[in-house]
Amino acid sequence: MHHAFQVSTVLDKIARIESIFAYGDKLLIGTGTGQLLVYEVKEPLVAGTEEQPVVTLVDTRKNFSRRPIDQIDIIKEIEVLVTLSDGVVSLHDMRSYELRMTLTKTKGADLFTIQTLVEMHEEDGIPMLMTRLAVAVRKKLFIFVWKDTEFLETKELNIPDRIKAMAWVGPTKICLGFSGEYVLMDVETKVLTELFAPSGPPDGSGPMSALNNLYNMSIGSRGGKPLVTKIPNNEMLLAKDHISIFLGLDGTPTRKVGIEWTGIPEEMGYSYPYVVAILAKTVEVRNIQTQALVQQIELANAKILNQGKLLYIASGSQIWRLTPYSLAAQVDQLVEMFEYKEAVSLLDQMEPILLENKADKVKKIKMMYANDLFKRGQYDTAVTMFQELEADPETVISLYPEDIAGDMHSEETIQADEVELADERVPKPDTAQPAVVTSAAASIKSSTESARPSEYVPLTGQQLTEAVSYLIRFLTDRRQKLTKALNKEQDRSTLLHMATQVDTALLKAYMMNNDALVGPLVRVPNHCDVQECEKLLRDKKKFKELVDFYNCKGLHDQALEVLRDLGKNDTGPLHGVSQTVLYLQQLDIDHFDLVLKYSAWVFEKDPEQGMRIFIDDMVEDNIYPRDKVLDHLEKISSDLAIEYLEYIIHELGDTTPEFHNKLILAYLQKLKAMPRNTTEEQQAYGEERVRLQVFMTTSTTYKAEKILSRLPYDDLYEEKAILLSRIGQHDQALNIYVYKLKNYRMAEDYCSKIYYEDPEQGHRMFLALLRVYLQPSSGGSPLIEPALELLARHGSQINVSEVLSTLPSDTHLKGLYPFFEKSIRESNRAHYENMIVKNLLKAEQLQVQEKMTFYRSRSIRISEDRMCPQCNKRIGNSVFAVFPNGAVVHYFCKEKMEQQRWKLGHQ
Repeated sequence: MHHAFQVSTVLDKIARIESIFAYGDKLLIGTGTGQLLVYEVKEPLVAGTEEQPVVTLVDTRKNFSRRPIDQIDIIKEIEVLVTLSDGVVSLHDMRSYELRMTLTKTKGADLFTIQTLVEMHEEDGIPMLMTRLAVAVRKKLFIFVWKDTEFLETKELNIPDRIKAMAWVGPTKICLGFSGEYVLMDVETKVLTELFAPSGPPDGSGPMSALNNLYNMSIGSRGGKPLVTKIPNNEMLLAKDHISIFLGLDGTPTRKVGIEWTGIPEEMGYSYPYVVAILAKTVEVRNIQTQALVQQIELANAKILNQGKLLYIASGSQIWRLTPYSLAAQVDQLVEMFEYKEAVSLLDQMEPILLENKADKVKKIKMMYANDLFKRGQYDTAVTMFQELEADPETVISLYPEDIAGDMHSEETIQADEVELADERVPKPDTAQPAVVTSAAASIKSSTESARPSEYVPLTGQQLTEAVSYLIRFLTDRRQKLTKALNKEQDRSTLLHMATQVDTALLKAYMMNNDALVGPLVRVPNHCDVQECEKLLRDKKKFKELVDFYNCKGLHDQALEVLRDLGKNDTGPLHGVSQTVLYLQQLDIDHFDLVLKYSAWVFEKDPEQGMRIFIDDMVEDNIYPRDKVLDHLEKISSDLAIEYLEYIIHELGDTTPEFHNKLILAYLQKLKAMPRNTTEEQQAYGEERVRLQVFMTTSTTYKAEKILSRLPYDDLYEEKAILLSRIGQHDQALNIYVYKLKNYRMAEDYCSKIYYEDPEQGHRMFLALLRVYLQPSSGGSPLIEPALELLARHGSQINVSEVLSTLPSDTHLKGLYPFFEKSIRESNRAHYENMIVKNLLKAEQLQVQEKMTFYRSRSIRISEDRMCPQCNKRIGNSVFAVFPNGAVVHYFCKEKMEQQRWKLGHQ
């Protein structure tokens, strides 16, 4: 508890005080003898200053009434003093206190209540001042209404029971308290709504059922009188025994819990921001927002309470003034007492105009509150507050041990003087009040030890584990928000520093509580501090996560070094070459030097796996410079170079002549080194030659002249023939097929292949082959039989005159019969084919001439009256178009008309 009010005795030894009312600088007292005492009060606006209230009697009305004055109030707008005395409500002049009128209808009145509001006229929407005076008379309720200070009407309403307490709670709603119940009444519609009536599910699980249980929880206690207090935010506070419950203007509960007083209230009122109740032996002050007991004051025989801004409490002979300390001073006091929740509550209720930089100060105290909660072991609540406040991550992280906070760890907390709001000071609850306060008022019970640092819980063991789990939640939330901010902000240095703190602490927290989450964190973009995190991951032997961490940070050299060191082991984490291979496959061209550097040990350990670095499906096309990759592989193994060349040529379609040349030379080098002693070796040699010949035949980009000089003089004749053919030395190629390989069929196939690609060139090739047969370059005998077989099979593809001039004169005519037969047949076929083509072309010419004659014979007459059917305008001298059906349209209307016809044709 703390001091909300400074309690001062303003009047003493007043005989038979029955009622009091204060407004402005006036204090009115109604006595049991019917006197009205008028005092003028000069007092400070807030407590805590040396100035004390000064009370001066300015008027005494001894014959104001013949009976005790039971109730006093005013209607300021019409300058009327309203009193209840001898069971009648009277209206007096507020300045002279002279009687204006007695409301005779109120004879037998028990109590009254007044309300003045600005309301909008229903018809014209003009604001008007409405004053309502409600008077309870036995089982009736009289409503007197003034509109803009003019008396309007009187309503008489029947009530089911005698009213014990009442208060206006809305423009036309009044809450009435009877002996055992409360009702809400609309004075316009006369509708009564019973409050706390049984409702909701029969099992008693509804909100009203819970409210009824709270309302009736004081079974066995002495019954108290009904009390109704209107409070801000459209709420009312109803009392039953020692419980007060918050209701809305519709009669439903607005809060889950009510106020539990330490006794049964005799009177209850509201003075911003507190609810004040007079109990049997004390006066209790409660925070309306938190319901917490703020101040407990021992005032002997107190029975009357004047609520509002001017708070007075009276006994039968004494009056006390409860002067409020400024809310800022109260907040300072609460902060010093570690009562942060109450301090925040008061700040929330303060108008921003009353406190400069209110939002910043509220946040500062909430931070202190969260810090205090954390140190007392309430980690969930504390971290939730930090999260809502969007606290600086360093502030939260510093609360944790060095294993997580590192250099940020600190034992210091925010000091109270850092957020001091007020100039004046409030005395601490365990110190005496100023001398002007009576000894009874000075007795205030204190419970400020409830939040002392001695109750702080050590952050170890299970407490640490729990606290770290909530830190993870906080850091994850901050991480998401920082990521969004970094994508928007231009000045990123502060945010980057904060992001580093968050991610580093988050990794440490994962390592402590749930190391399975370390991997997902380091594999995504993060701002973890490299030195701290790599040391932690190494110490915890989290090598896979360390590699992922390096990879995400772009520290590929360090990652590959770890993979190499661990990969050379036969067992253990990350052993073998597979992880290095996968890592190297993901590197781009900018890190090609690392690919070459760390692929070396992979090829040394497992060449087959090593080749996956360059030829696997995961490797993008053309990602690495192929010439440098080839140089790298050639230094390791020629077989690896061949495999790579075959991959880039056959799989990737590389047509670079240099690569094709290198593959042929690599094949030749391999053939040269291959033994041929056994059948198996000869078979392998033959297969390798076939592979070379197929590539030399299918490839079109290698430089044959460069390869030709590398062939042996007395071997690989077939390969030599392919190369000679490629450079156009067909005669030499045919010579090799005929005289070196003695394979006439291969020679003929060579010519046939050229013929099908280029018939004219083919004719010359067959003639060249015939001459090779008949005119040997070595001076040997002509090969008559192969020549005649060639003429028999391909005579139609060789010029007859050239054949006859080439054949020896002693060649037998009989052997030339197949050649002449084919030649004649081919000549006749060509002749007839040409005749057919000639006749077809002539027929086509006649058809074209006939069509041209038809179209030339047609004419279209464009008269002055000729209209375009599309736009309905004259054709005139405009460019026009004619459709096959004879329709004539403007040329620019032709397309629209065609579209319409197309649509009609497709419907």
